[in-house]
Amino acid sequence: MAKDKCIVRVTDALKRNNIESIKAEEIINDIKQAQAESKLENIDSKLSDELSKKILDQKKIEKKIKERNNIENEIKIRKHIDEVITNYEGKEVEGLMSVLVGSNLQREGSRMSVALSQFTMFRNFVASFEAKLRENNLDSLFANATEDMDKRIAKSMQEIGEGSPPTSKDPNINKIAEIMVDFQDQVRIKLNNAGANIPKLWGYVVRQSHDPFQLRNAMDVIKSKYNKGMDDFSGDENKNFRAWKEFIEPKLERDRTFGKGSTSKDIDEFLWMTYNSLIRNEHEIADGAMYGGRDVTSKLNAKRVLHFKTSDDWHEYNKLFGSGNLRESFFSGLNNMARSYGIIKELGTKPQENFDKIARGVAQALINKKKDATKVSKAIRPGGKLEIYMKEVDGRVNSVISHAAARYSAIGRAILSMAKLGGATVSALADIHLYASEMSYQGKSYLGGIFEAMGSLAKIKNSKRKQEIAAQLGFINDNAIYDLAARYSVGDTLNRSFTKVQRTFFKLNLLSWWTNSLKEGAMLGMANYVAKNKKISFNNLEDGFKRLLKHYNIDEKTWDVFRKMATETAEDGTEFFSVRGIDELPDSTIKQLMNLKKVSKREIELFKDGLKTKASGMFLDRSTYAVIEPDARQRAFMKQGLMAGTIPGEAIRFMSQFKAFPLAIIDKALSREMSFFKEGQNLRGALGIARLVAMSGVFGYIAMTAKDLLKGKSPKDPTKKKTFFAAMLQGGGLGIYGDFLFQQSFSGLDLLATIAGPAPTEFAKAANAIRYGIQGEPTKAGKAAYQSIVGNIPFLNLFYLKTGFDYLIGFQIMETLSPGSLRRMERKMKKDTGQEFLLTKPSSLFKGF
Repeated sequence: MAKDKCIVRVTDALKRNNIESIKAEEIINDIKQAQAESKLENIDSKLSDELSKKILDQKKIEKKIKERNNIENEIKIRKHIDEVITNYEGKEVEGLMSVLVGSNLQREGSRMSVALSQFTMFRNFVASFEAKLRENNLDSLFANATEDMDKRIAKSMQEIGEGSPPTSKDPNINKIAEIMVDFQDQVRIKLNNAGANIPKLWGYVVRQSHDPFQLRNAMDVIKSKYNKGMDDFSGDENKNFRAWKEFIEPKLERDRTFGKGSTSKDIDEFLWMTYNSLIRNEHEIADGAMYGGRDVTSKLNAKRVLHFKTSDDWHEYNKLFGSGNLRESFFSGLNNMARSYGIIKELGTKPQENFDKIARGVAQALINKKKDATKVSKAIRPGGKLEIYMKEVDGRVNSVISHAAARYSAIGRAILSMAKLGGATVSALADIHLYASEMSYQGKSYLGGIFEAMGSLAKIKNSKRKQEIAAQLGFINDNAIYDLAARYSVGDTLNRSFTKVQRTFFKLNLLSWWTNSLKEGAMLGMANYVAKNKKISFNNLEDGFKRLLKHYNIDEKTWDVFRKMATETAEDGTEFFSVRGIDELPDSTIKQLMNLKKVSKREIELFKDGLKTKASGMFLDRSTYAVIEPDARQRAFMKQGLMAGTIPGEAIRFMSQFKAFPLAIIDKALSREMSFFKEGQNLRGALGIARLVAMSGVFGYIAMTAKDLLKGKSPKDPTKKKTFFAAMLQGGGLGIYGDFLFQQSFSGLDLLATIAGPAPTEFAKAANAIRYGIQGEPTKAGKAAYQSIVGNIPFLNLFYLKTGFDYLIGFQIMETLSPGSLRRMERKMKKDTGQEFLLTKPSSLFKGF
């Protein structure tokens, strides 16, 4: 067989250019890839030379990028070591944790972290994209796109990506496609600025999403969709892989995906490794593998790209095994890019390796100063404290080990959420107090915070202009990105069907409206406060506000730039800080902030992104303090680095269910006030904690009373000890410890089950029903069984349905199963809490069937 002229030329060129470090096999594969990209089956000598030169030029660029990244990695390592040693003396482990997930200690830059950078960039990506759509009046069309529209947009994207004019006659379809293609390229350039070297792919639609649950059930998914017989796979232990392979392989461009000249064995190996990576959710890991963190040419470690022949092939695959529609796939891709951007921006292109060097550097610095480095050394060991938080920010903790265990456990937790959180919005009345406490910490008044929160809720919905202003700050409606469940749970990867059901549930229980109204109000309130202070120099700012700015590395020089920027103005004349104004800053201003005269365009863009992360990050981060929800720090603590689908991983996820909210109160609100003690401000700390606990009780009682009124009951007697503790629990003051204080039974089983989470509690209730039946107590067994069943029906406990159900049929069923139970319930309620039913007593109305 004659030697390929192209390969001969490359080999000669490599020798001439002394590029010995580049493997010949890698060059050959790149030549073949370039040939596939050019859609050329046979290349003459001239084209061969052009491709050879192109590949060699790329390799030279890659080599320079790696050299630059190595230098910048070292700079980042030294910077973080210096910050930890300087700002966290005696608390170095906390300092290292702050690099990953932030800290509540009052230190400069204590809230700037990998997690915040990831969170902020994703919100900014989505907000910027949606702003582009709004500018062209296409936001509503895109949000409500049908499956047919998705196909046409995808086709136009492919055509634009190939450099061809779109064939669609619909200008709106073509404009959406154009915006999506341009925006993806902007994000790609941002990643390249941070250290990546991602080429522009022709014919690209969006980053392919993959549903691991659909993939692990591929045979049945394909069979149910197409009614296609696949019985020949049924006895094969790899039947789902074989079904997936048979479905996807004809849709892929062979040369681009597998490499020109790939054999059937090569293709099988490629797809087998890709499939196994996808079902474990490993494609979601932000480990720097795309950006020089590993040998990306390694067959074992390379992140594979699946190149579909046509947009229709992409759409058909996405419909079955992706997120289901173009919009969600696009946002999923932006999320992954933001997570990658955040981690390489803060830790470089080798995040795990670089963080290990940071931690070891801190330990060595302590040893050099003859200080105890034991805590740091212990924390950086494999399985140590820091690895738990690293797994959260790089996404390893979300990998799936056992598909069945992860899937059904996640579904079980989703059902419990939808069966137990129907009254969450009424309980969330205590959010108003927590909102005001956060505003007080920022330098505003507590009472003003109360009125601001209530004003946000009273508006129901902000004006269109204020919504646009909130969006440029980074605000996104949580229900659009499925974050609402995270307020109460550790977080799960659900399949598409349950994701949609859960999203509907949080709309119906009004938690979506409540949470988004308060968050949007908090961000607008903060942005307005910043604008109000624009005429005040940094040193003259109120102490609380100045302290807040320092948490996000906003110093005097940065503040002077921010306060001179143009503001956003609403219809009523209210001014707000403008995050997008940072993009308009002249290069001369950036150079002054950087204290450099000669700065590249790339460095200017990176610095501007850093400024936006500080500003937008502050608004976004503090909004999760005003409207409490767990962030990466609390999620990492609850998961303990244990992966989904393992026995320990699922056990801890069940145990953590509904503990996320009280834990976040402790770790955010309480820890925020405790930080004053560590700064020697004991009086401020004591007053802050006293107000937090006392007002938690007050607002807890208000929330509790509202729920009782909805149930047709009088308010609980506030003079009773049990009412006091119930109010404290309701407001969050007692956190996780109050869950079991008001059970009717205090057996060891009940206490253990409650601490372990709602799932064991429900199993205990079902077990009690069975136990009563075995013991020959049918009345107790019937009542226990009824309560167990009714208490676990999703949607039935919606606060505006539950009382109606009880009076229509629920009380009647209870009295039938357990005669006299309603009267006993009324007597116990009167004795324990001093309550009575406001209307007719159920025992007077219902006598059983």
